[in-house]
Amino acid sequence: MEKEHLILSYIQQQEDATQRDIARDTGMGLGTVNILLKKMIKKGLVKIERLNARSLRYMLTPKGLKEKTERTYKYIKRSYDHITAVTRTVEDILQSAYLQKADIVYLYGPRNEIYEIIKLALQQQKGIKYTYIANGEPLPDNNGNPDFAGNVVLVWRLEDEEKLSGAYRTVNILKELS
Repeated sequence: MEKEHLILSYIQQQEDATQRDIARDTGMGLGTVNILLKKMIKKGLVKIERLNARSLRYMLTPKGLKEKTERTYKYIKRSYDHITAVTRTVEDILQSAYLQKADIVYLYGPRNEIYEIIKLALQQQKGIKYTYIANGEPLPDNNGNPDFAGNVVLVWRLEDEEKLSGAYRTVNILKELS
């Protein structure tokens, strides 16, 4: 489904696209593009126009444009729902009694979309300080530091949770989602 959407989007943007262009620019194999185009032509989503003996032009049909629009809407809705769920989970964790005593929240993991969502949720909370620590960078030493006992490390990857859970109070945001 996602591959079909990529092809429909590409055809809409590139009027003179060949199968090779589509394959190269979407990262799909030429055979995959060929099979999917045949399938979409059969469904009435794409129309072929022969330019000459060796060249074809692919165009979206009104049905293809409608399909692409519906898929785009569903993708946006799924993404929004996921962002909302992560944001709510972060807010719930921050409001929980478990974190009420935290002086500072450490964010530990890659700087990706999940990090951005967590950061936005933290910025909306009043009075919670947070610090980002990139993967591989050391966390503050908790040995003999009584102040660190009130801190928490938020992670969003299982390997980071496993790496840190013995030495720090760690909460995996994505685990809390399920």
